[in-house]
Amino acid sequence: MNGLPESPHVSVNKLGRYLTATPALRKRLIESQKHPPDPQYLRYPEAAHAITDFLCRGQDEAILRQHQHRLATSVFSDDFDTQRARLCIEALEHYRKLHPRLGLQGVLATAVGEDPPALQMAGVTIRVGPQVVLQSVDRTGHNKVGVMKLYFSKHHPLDERSGQYIATLLQAFADQHLATLGPIEPRLVRLVDVFAGKEFLPPKARVRRLCDVQRACEEIAARWPMQ
Repeated sequence: MNGLPESPHVSVNKLGRYLTATPALRKRLIESQKHPPDPQYLRYPEAAHAITDFLCRGQDEAILRQHQHRLATSVFSDDFDTQRARLCIEALEHYRKLHPRLGLQGVLATAVGEDPPALQMAGVTIRVGPQVVLQSVDRTGHNKVGVMKLYFSKHHPLDERSGQYIATLLQAFADQHLATLGPIEPRLVRLVDVFAGKEFLPPKARVRRLCDVQRACEEIAARWPMQ
């Protein structure tokens, strides 16, 4: 620790909820970003890794089954890790049933990596963190580019407004960081709520939603020192 105050930052998932939250929940969301849980207590990294592996290795369902089997047959040292494995197995089963409806046949997926760049808005760092880059070739032979982000929560499914805000920020991420790969195709920008079995694409009214995000980030930056 260097003693300097930490600059405002927020995950895109929390920001999506913040934009539709009550004042009391907004306060709690800022507190959760200032004092996040230790990464070892996150519940779904294994599920995200398994789905990324599946997407990047040809979308062979056997890959999901292998990850489920590995998690089911592993021996863990404590109850939390055992429960986390069960949740990840459940998440993978939900995704396995959802995947055929996503229409990703013929789409090439590559892993984003562990430390993707962030977005900056109104003094706030927005950690977008998509899992994969999606690419496809159109009928004229031109490359089209998008991204996919996985959302995991059994008890807080995304509503339509939150999902559209997050999808809007996913497209902003792609526009800023992936345009060198080819034109960004909004239909390849996917936010997938795994447990709810639902996907969100960027809405057409992106400018208005980005204005809402700008105002929310201004509010987060103003409240950050007080939390």
